[in-house]
Amino acid sequence: MNYTQLFRNLRETKGLTHDGLARLVGCHRNTVINVESGRPVKFKTIAELMEKMGFDPESPEMKSIALLWLESISGINLTHDRSTAEARSKIAKFRATEKEAAQVLADAVVAEHLTVDQIQTLVFAASRSEVITVLEGIRELVRETPPPPASEDVPPLEVAQGN
Repeated sequence: MNYTQLFRNLRETKGLTHDGLARLVGCHRNTVINVESGRPVKFKTIAELMEKMGFDPESPEMKSIALLWLESISGINLTHDRSTAEARSKIAKFRATEKEAAQVLADAVVAEHLTVDQIQTLVFAASRSEVITVLEGIRELVRETPPPPASEDVPPLEVAQGN
């Protein structure tokens, strides 16, 4: 069962129509219809409707609606132990990867003896993808540009002398 079906069942059990619940809450009937049809709604809206139907915020019905709503927006089936374990595993891997990346960054900063200004520039660039794109373009341009000739390959300049 999903939250829309449970919500409809609870509303009908209370003997309320779409219009009746909307009048009770003081909202438009489309709000109730949106909840039951699965259109995106904030949980706060659902909780307000549930409370006006007489369900306590700590009631099993409210908790069930909350869990089912969370499942619908997250795409994770939280009522199955395997899914919960998978979600925890993915979160743990993300955190481990994040820690590893932070350590690599810290090691690079220390190895390169970066100044505070250089670190702040890196933070600025990392938060703006367009800056990184510009820097990558400059790096590519520098790689493609041939080095200047050695000084022994450059003929001496002759200075014109006036009369």
